[in-house]
Order: sequence, then C-alpha cells, then structure tokens
Amino acid sequence: MGGAGKKSVGAEAKRQLKEQEQQEGRKEKGKKEKGEERQKGAVLVDDKQLLNTLSSMKAITAHALARSIGVKVSVANLMLKRLETQGMVRRFGGYSGHYVYQLVESKTTK
Repeated sequence: MGGAGKKSVGAEAKRQLKEQEQQEGRKEKGKKEKGEERQKGAVLVDDKQLLNTLSSMKAITAHALARSIGVKVSVANLMLKRLETQGMVRRFGGYSGHYVYQLVESKTTK
C-alpha cells in the first residue's frame, strides 16, 4: 500500500543512463545514410538474368524462383505469368494455383 519508496542516488543515476542509451539507440536506428536507403517493391532483375536463372532450374515453380532470386513468392508468380504471356515459358503441370512451368525452346537455336 505504501508504494515503491525513494530510489537510491546510484539506482536513479543508472536508470537515467539507461534511458539515455535507449534514446540514442532509437535515433541511430532511425537514421539512414544515402546509400542505405531501400526502395520498397523495386525488383532489379532483367529478363536476361531471369532466363539464366530459369534455365538452370529443373522444375520452375513460383516458390523455387522466389528463393533463387530473393523475392517474395507473389512477385515471382507475377514474373512467371508475365513470361507466360510473352511466350518465354509455358505451364505444363500443377494444380490449384501451384503451377509448374517449363522454358519454351526457341526455334532459332537449330
């Protein structure tokens, strides 16, 4: 009922130092240098690099592609759908949204 009581001088000094360190840590975490800025949603993968990655994969799935190029599965799925509309890959298996793709062999390699 009486409360915590008065803190000693040493304990109060430690508490104040701890608060200052926490505030400085928050300020440092909030600061970002120019080169450290990160663009949200920007994926820097060109088609040539993407096709090189796809050619080395056995089964091309959205999950496998996402892991190999380091993006989210939804982004990899959009990439595969875009490549399918361009005719670079075709869907040949899978079910319920989990499709397996294969590269389309270009006819100019004969």
